[in-house]
Amino acid sequence: MAEVADGEAERPVTLCHYPMITWNHARKGALHLFGHVHGNWRGSANAVNLGVDVWDHAPAAFRDAAGRARGLPVNGHWQDSEPRAKGR
Repeated sequence: MAEVADGEAERPVTLCHYPMITWNHARKGALHLFGHVHGNWRGSANAVNLGVDVWDHAPAAFRDAAGRARGLPVNGHWQDSEPRAKGR
């Protein structure tokens, strides 16, 4: 797992081979890029599957992954792992 800064990134990026339910700065807009998952699950609004299965068997550029994130649904399990404090 690594937290990286990318010249194209508008927000912090966390890389991990596995998809995670939460990560550093997840609630503040950090993007999580992962692999491991095979099939057609693309991820969620802030966690994108970079596996070649969902990228036409080719590497994906960061800008493409970030663009895909904007069109994906919010992760439905966040309330299970990281409830927001009242008033936020």
